[in-house]
Amino acid sequence: MNCISSATGLVPLARLTILLVTLLWAVPISGFVTSPLPQVEEPESTPEESTDSKIGPVPKIDLGDAALNSDLDRFHEYLEQREFSRARSIIKRLQGKLRKSEDPIAAVLERCSKEAEAGVVLEKAQKYFDKEKFKLALSIITKEDADGTAFEGSLNGEELSTLRQLAFEEVYLLLEDFEKPRSDSSDEPEEQEDADPRGNRGGPQAAKTKIVGGTPEDGDVRTGKFAMHWQTGTEISWINLGDAVFKKMIDEGLSLTDYRFLNISIRCEDPKARPQLLILFDANGDQVRAPRGGGRRGAGRAFQRDGYNSALIPQGRWQDLRLDLKKFTRKGEVQWDMVEALRVIFSGGPDSLIMIDDVRLEKL
Repeated sequence: MNCISSATGLVPLARLTILLVTLLWAVPISGFVTSPLPQVEEPESTPEESTDSKIGPVPKIDLGDAALNSDLDRFHEYLEQREFSRARSIIKRLQGKLRKSEDPIAAVLERCSKEAEAGVVLEKAQKYFDKEKFKLALSIITKEDADGTAFEGSLNGEELSTLRQLAFEEVYLLLEDFEKPRSDSSDEPEEQEDADPRGNRGGPQAAKTKIVGGTPEDGDVRTGKFAMHWQTGTEISWINLGDAVFKKMIDEGLSLTDYRFLNISIRCEDPKARPQLLILFDANGDQVRAPRGGGRRGAGRAFQRDGYNSALIPQGRWQDLRLDLKKFTRKGEVQWDMVEALRVIFSGGPDSLIMIDDVRLEKL
C-alpha cells in the first residue's frame, strides 16, 4: 500500500507527484509571456449590423484600470446610441489620461476618436440635409474634412462620405474632374462621329491636351490625383469640357436653367504669360470646324458661335473661380436651355501651359 506511511503523511512517490505539478504551474515555460499585452476584443456584428463595409466594428480593449474601462464602456454605449458629442467627450478624456500609451491601446483610442469626431460632423450635417439645406450640409462637412480623408478608416466616416456625395449631387452638376476616366477606362464616353479624327478635344492645337497625374502640393492638380494640362500654342485653339454630361442632359431633356454658377479651377504655369481665354456655352453644339492652319478664319468661326461667353485670364497659381452665369454676355437669339456644349477658347497671348480641374455647375 502506497497511501499512508505514518504520521509523516503521504508516501514519497505521492509527494513527488504533487511537487512536480506545483512546479509546472509556478515556473513559466520558456517562450511564453508572463505579462501579456492588452487583448483587443473585436465585437461580433449582429445580422442587423452587417454591411458591405470592409471596415470592421469598433474594437474594445482592456485598459488595465477599472475606472478607465468603465469610461470606455460608456463611450461604446454612447456611440451605439449615436450620442456622438458625449462619446467624443469621453474619448478625449481617455486620450488625455493615456497620451503616452502605445499600441494596441493607442490604435484603439485613435479609431474611437475618429468614430466620435465623424459622428459629430455627421449629426450636424444630417440635420441640414433633412431640411433640404444641402449647401449648408455640404459646407459643414467640407469645413471639417476638406479633402474627404480626415475620417478614413471609420464607419461613421464612411457614412459621412456618403452624405457628402448626396449633398454634392443636390448642389452641383460635375462636368469634369478628370478622375473617373483614368480610374476606369471602360466608363469613358465613346468617340462621337463628328469628333476630330486626330483625337482632338477641340480645334487646332487642342491635341496638345493630356490628363496628368500629380498632387495639389506639386501644383499639377488642384484636387484629387489628375487634372487636364493644355499646351495652347500661339494660334487660336479650343477645348470642349463635359461633352458626355451635356449629351446626357440633351437626351434626358434637361437644361442649364436650374444652374446659376460655373465653378472651374484653372492655372497658367507661367505667371507672366497672361493668356486670353473665352468661356463659351455654345448653343450650336457640334465641334467647330476651323480651316487648315486655324488663324483668323478659325478665330472668326469660333467667335461667331451663338451662346453665352465670358472672358478669363488665368494667373500663375490655381484660381478657384465661381462665375455667375447671369453675367455672361449673350450672343444670338438663345436661351440657357439651348446650350449644348461648354467650350474654352484660347484667343491670344504667348504659348502657354494651362491647367484645368474641377469643372462643375452650381445651383443657386
